[in-house]
Amino acid sequence: MSYHDRYIEMGSGPAVVFSHGTLMDATMFDPQLVNLAGRLYRPIACNSRVLTGEPAPHTLGDLVEDCRALLDDLGIEKCVLAGMSVGGLMALEFALAYPERLQGLIVIAATSLAYTAEEREQYHRAFGQLDVDGMVPRAFAEWVAPYCFGTTTLAENRELVDHWIERWTTTVPARAVLYQGRSWIDKEDITARLATVRVPALVIHGEEDVPIPIDRALPMVDALPDATLARIPRAGHSVNLEAHQMVNQAIARFLGNFDLP
Repeated sequence: MSYHDRYIEMGSGPAVVFSHGTLMDATMFDPQLVNLAGRLYRPIACNSRVLTGEPAPHTLGDLVEDCRALLDDLGIEKCVLAGMSVGGLMALEFALAYPERLQGLIVIAATSLAYTAEEREQYHRAFGQLDVDGMVPRAFAEWVAPYCFGTTTLAENRELVDHWIERWTTTVPARAVLYQGRSWIDKEDITARLATVRVPALVIHGEEDVPIPIDRALPMVDALPDATLARIPRAGHSVNLEAHQMVNQAIARFLGNFDLP
């Protein structure tokens, strides 16, 4: 395994690049990296810019350029790009901006739809609490956990929830999360533009997802020309952590459907 501030890398073979969600970091993909490395792929999980330097305002477009730069630095001409939550929003934008760099697309716990005016107001108010020095306040971490994890996980896998609450409150700067949130709260509806995406796509979504209910992923599935939906029961927004075995199986099936160099 190779670990850098910018990314974690395992294995060798065709590249599968992962981009994490708000509050999270590259380690959230550990179950996928271990699994894919064992299947002779080269999985790479990257850290968002707000975790590798001084947190600063940025856009989804900035995250797209960060991803392109990482591929360039690692000498990766094409990859399967996988993103969770804001990472999934970035992956969709990447597919529109740099289609020639992709062999496949995996969208986890994300939507191509815009948020409603009421949702945008609520999110801005909630994330506005994080314009403070230091790490994510524990009160915010406890409040947001039921949005990040499904009801089954909250009831049956408290160890996983507590691990991330501890990580948020001890290693994640509050303003990093503030700027992560602001990068997607006012995002546009890009559903109609997805018809131009020509690579196979896998959409993975937990049936207990609170911030993005699975119904809000369905228009994206319909709009993508070659998309498969993997509905994951008993899992919420952090579906790749909550039900990693089912998610790993879905990814393996997807990757096995087409030849990668």
